[in-house]
Amino acid sequence: MKHFVKYLTGMVVMAVVSCDSSDEPRIVTNDFFPLKTGWYQQYHVEETVYELGVAQTSAYELKTVVVDSFQNEAGRFTYVIHRSTRSEGETGWTYLDTWSASLTGKELVVQEGNIAFVKMKFPPAEGQQWNGNTYNNLVNAATGKPEDLYTVTETGEELVIDDQVLGDYVTIEQEDNQEFIVFFDKRLETYARGIGLVYREITQLHYCTQTGCLGQQIVQDGVIYKQTIMSYGLE
Repeated sequence: MKHFVKYLTGMVVMAVVSCDSSDEPRIVTNDFFPLKTGWYQQYHVEETVYELGVAQTSAYELKTVVVDSFQNEAGRFTYVIHRSTRSEGETGWTYLDTWSASLTGKELVVQEGNIAFVKMKFPPAEGQQWNGNTYNNLVNAATGKPEDLYTVTETGEELVIDDQVLGDYVTIEQEDNQEFIVFFDKRLETYARGIGLVYREITQLHYCTQTGCLGQQIVQDGVIYKQTIMSYGLE
């Protein structure tokens, strides 16, 4: 069934993409999220998943590729992004899922599966804030509110990741809930000029609230996820 769903998803994407009548490559020139057919990013991922208090840690590689584009209902272009994974040391990639991204003069919207998030407002500036859930119906698990307030916490002229000097960057804090009794939620993303997403961190942990463990930060379920850029460019 899992393979059938992936196959069906791929067929739907192919059908939509086939509506693109132009063979000319479309380039969206946002410095912090370049979109062009063939543009790829490869990441190292470290992930710890907690289920019923048991932690399982894994490390793997993630690759994203802009495979095509099509004109959306607003008359702009949506870019189709395939995501694939592989274990460290392997050469072949296994298809994971399909995301998409679209840019306007004011914002970047990334659709992660079926959920759209406003990832960035233009031009990015320190202290800038917006509702990342503008185009979805999600509720912030930390606050219970329908909005998720994103904040540009840092910009700079030079970012170094694993000895890579990446130049101008912007860091966006999606949540930093410091409530350690029931639920901890910290999410941030960093983008570099001319590259796109270079670092992503998600820590969402539900703690034990039963008598005898309340307030002791004993994790019941959740995830700790770190995604770091390894390479990028045109295929």
